[in-house]
Amino acid sequence: MQLTESMEDYLEAIAELTAVDGHAHVKEIAEKLAVKLPSVTGALRQLAAQGLIIYNSRYPVQLTDAGKVVADEVVRRHSILKKFFSDILGLPPEQATETACRLEHVVDSDTIERFIIFSEAIENRTDARKLQTYLSEAVSLLNKAETGSLKVLTTFSPGETVVVKQYGRNLSGTEPGLPPLESELILCGASLDKTLLNLQQGENTLSLPMELAENIWAEKL
Repeated sequence: MQLTESMEDYLEAIAELTAVDGHAHVKEIAEKLAVKLPSVTGALRQLAAQGLIIYNSRYPVQLTDAGKVVADEVVRRHSILKKFFSDILGLPPEQATETACRLEHVVDSDTIERFIIFSEAIENRTDARKLQTYLSEAVSLLNKAETGSLKVLTTFSPGETVVVKQYGRNLSGTEPGLPPLESELILCGASLDKTLLNLQQGENTLSLPMELAENIWAEKL
């Protein structure tokens, strides 16, 4: 069954109102979706014609079994996307909700399952702890004007000159070979086996292990 984004929004609103208030009156649906009553009436008639709701202007709107299946899937997609944008990407709750609302209609079930696998792995796996720390740190820096231009060394291109600004929280700051803060470095590229990042510091050449380089924050000159 092919439904428009608007139709899915109506089913989602009916499901949410029913879950919270125990009923979904036409006026409540209109208020929740910020839509005028005549538009709501027209949409509800279409949904009723497709067998997704039971609609009688004198009674609350009810989802049919088929309508509940569709509504539950829309609500599920919204919940998963909102959690991903909020918990993994660090978006503020309101922004996470708005973004989830825009995307929930175009993301299919297979993609949602992949979102779940990815987000649960980052949140729960012990071997993802360093990635959790990095993501939290990156989002925190992104949201600050004074650090928004910082990137880790591994994201710069060969030939670029950068200044080391801070060590990431995955580092203690005492690891051997760390370039000093405020030192200027020229990126020379990765080693053939991708385990080292080659750098030029003055007249000296440094070969920094990738696990260190990807946790050193710098600013391009």
